[in-house]
Amino acid sequence: MIPFLINTMASVVIAVSTKMLSHNRMRFVMTVTGIAIAFFLAAAQIGLLVGWINTNSAIINNAGVDIWVMAKETRTLDYGTAIPRHRIQQVSSVKGVAWAEGMLVGWINWQHPEGKHITVEVIGLDNANAGGPWRMAEGNIASIRLPETVIVDELSKQALGTLHVGDEAEMEGRRVIIGGFSQGVRTFTAAPFVFTSIENALDYVPYYHYDEISYVLVRAVPNANILDIRDRIAQEVSDVEVLTTDEFAERSVKYWMLETGVGITVIITAALGLLVGAVIMSQTLFAITQDHIANYATLLALGFHQKTLRQIVLTQSLSLGGLGIIVGLVLFFLACNASARSPIPLETTPMVTMGLVAFSLLCCIASSWFSIRAIFKLDPVSVFHG
Repeated sequence: MIPFLINTMASVVIAVSTKMLSHNRMRFVMTVTGIAIAFFLAAAQIGLLVGWINTNSAIINNAGVDIWVMAKETRTLDYGTAIPRHRIQQVSSVKGVAWAEGMLVGWINWQHPEGKHITVEVIGLDNANAGGPWRMAEGNIASIRLPETVIVDELSKQALGTLHVGDEAEMEGRRVIIGGFSQGVRTFTAAPFVFTSIENALDYVPYYHYDEISYVLVRAVPNANILDIRDRIAQEVSDVEVLTTDEFAERSVKYWMLETGVGITVIITAALGLLVGAVIMSQTLFAITQDHIANYATLLALGFHQKTLRQIVLTQSLSLGGLGIIVGLVLFFLACNASARSPIPLETTPMVTMGLVAFSLLCCIASSWFSIRAIFKLDPVSVFHG
């Protein structure tokens, strides 16, 4: 008997909620649209933040190595400091290291064919090309072994004035030849990446000596304890700092997002987008509940318990919010696909998406709570006065 009554009451709650929502279909559609836009606004700002975080750690995470050896107090990949090249041999001799090779990072001027100078970030790669492009749109990464040959990303074609493989340009007054175009290697600093070999890079970067590099990239032997190898390298190799890939990526993200004005701006924008989206969502749901306040008074006069009315309000809020969130998610994923090949992509992770959906549903519940408070103050007799 009790399960029957529960099912019956649930059916009544759903039926009444649906009847109220469908009474004014235009308002229903506009409410769902408003919630969808609010959710999309919040998701887009968070997606922008995630995209920027992924961008400024992309080379580190895609290098395919376990450990990075660098000069002490190196804040981020982009600002590597020169260390002796023989650090590669020293690191290679440490127990647990499968192989080690170098990387050089420097900032120089690229001369556009129209004559203007553009600051670029040169990445000099060693034999295994660790830290280089992980996807090529055109050409072969092996071309960087050729003299004066570089690879740039296809997103930087227009900025650098290099549209085809084989085009020529100048860096620091010396000729360079385009050997290929990478795909999806974005830059957080607005200075395009230019990939080449360490030997070629040393010809262009004037403040590096021929026996210097910026980093030693390390791959551990299979099934080794990465933290133990990290500590062993730190003990056996002097005047360097040793970080795992995860540690270095986290440091780089913290530097750009917390220690620079650019990152703080992105974080503030994302937080404001989330806040504005939450306010719009809550206010929209609260408004539609208030439109039916007379209906709730009538239900009270007919003998409905306030608990039942609370369930009706909550069902309405979750129904409207759920539909709006679904539409907003579709719009957000479409925007992610549309921006995938842009300099500033919208990106997300399953955890971020689930967190945003949960936060939005909480906003729906919060808006229903405000409406429920108004229902508590209703006098059933008021319906007869009307």
